[in-house]
Amino acid sequence: MAQLASILILVLVSAHSVSWADSGETCVIITGLGGMPEYEENFEKWGASIEEICRDELKAMVHRLDGRTQRRTDILSVFETAAADQNQTVWLFLIGHGTFDGRDYKFNIKGPDLTGSDLGDFLDALGSAKIRAVVATSSSGGLIEELSGQNRVIITATRSERERRPPLFLSFFVEGAGAAEADVNKDGKVSLQEVFAFSEQKLATWYEDRERTQTEHPVLDDLSHQASLAYLSSPPEQAYHSLEARNLAPKRQELERGIEDLKLRKGELPSAEYYEQLEKLLVELATLNERIRQLEGEE
Repeated sequence: MAQLASILILVLVSAHSVSWADSGETCVIITGLGGMPEYEENFEKWGASIEEICRDELKAMVHRLDGRTQRRTDILSVFETAAADQNQTVWLFLIGHGTFDGRDYKFNIKGPDLTGSDLGDFLDALGSAKIRAVVATSSSGGLIEELSGQNRVIITATRSERERRPPLFLSFFVEGAGAAEADVNKDGKVSLQEVFAFSEQKLATWYEDRERTQTEHPVLDDLSHQASLAYLSSPPEQAYHSLEARNLAPKRQELERGIEDLKLRKGELPSAEYYEQLEKLLVELATLNERIRQLEGEE
């Protein structure tokens, strides 16, 4: 019987990635289908970064789900578990591709999509818990009205359902969570308000510098004015020992984001041009990474 119980526990835990903590906070992170492997590479990268923040910074109970293999019923089951946790604060991150059919938002996963109604029901089930939801998908602006409420901070990557291109917003969000630059009031912590402002400004500059029309405009909905007190991380003041390495770090960030951006634009470019640009960026990044490792004395 003991062996059977152990097997059952292993099966239940492996159904979705869960790490346990006792901070009074829960994080639910869902990555979805992208339609292209390149899109999904971005989604998985950003999802892993968010999981690290939730685990290491928030010390939260983390539920990580992969919409490429896990279905709506699996996600709804995790929603029930998270609601039953009765933690004081619940973070929800949706990372992937969203659509809006004129009536409801849909988050693309294997099988039937997760809907805006599903998300609204989940937030309602959380009762008096403080909710911080980041919906980093296309068409996510269509969710604001449905999810908005007291004790809720809702961030969407787009301002309306009509902004349908895959957004780059979460790349800047992840950067801001770990950037001392985002800590505007210099209290040693980055709040959701600060990381949003950082992301919004950096995103606009990214499009402007490349003379491209900005196809995504993130929105922060905060009826209870909690975003400035919702702390996400405590970024290190100096990530590098060497001054020269610190000076090279922004260039590395720019190259990494350039690769992410290129992947999201693959369907808009001729195949030969896409792979030519990708190879150039990867070579530049590899060369820069090697230089930084040398400066930091790494093998």
